[in-house]
Amino acid sequence: MKKKIFAAAMALCLMAGTGAFAQERKMAPQTKERPTVEQMAQRMTDRMTQRLKLTDAQAKQVYDINLAQIKQMQAQREQMRAARNAEAEKMKSVLTTEQFVEWSQMQGPRPGEMHHNRMGKNNKGNKDCMNNRNCGDSKKDCPRK
Repeated sequence: MKKKIFAAAMALCLMAGTGAFAQERKMAPQTKERPTVEQMAQRMTDRMTQRLKLTDAQAKQVYDINLAQIKQMQAQREQMRAARNAEAEKMKSVLTTEQFVEWSQMQGPRPGEMHHNRMGKNNKGNKDCMNNRNCGDSKKDCPRK
């Protein structure tokens, strides 16, 4: 009888310990550097080459297209960021401090501006987060109600 109780206690300790380590890993900060534009284009091209069985000539052309598209998207992202900053400066000049803080919270998170990464798990743009609230935010706290 004592052996069964001891075995059950050990099993509980092992499960609790494993859970604690799993949560520790989830909370560890990401130290990966963002890939360069060329690396992203090459990765896209490699995937397409593998799935579509592209020739070397096709792969080179696809790489050039992917690289141009990624550069264009980054330029658009920078334009949007500049427009948002300009809007915030205009609002700051009109609103009181309290109103500006509330207005800023109304704007919600923007991709890349919070701890949620657009390409990472549990991001605010993810279907799971929006529909199932798996991101960890309660419905009340979720900035994207």
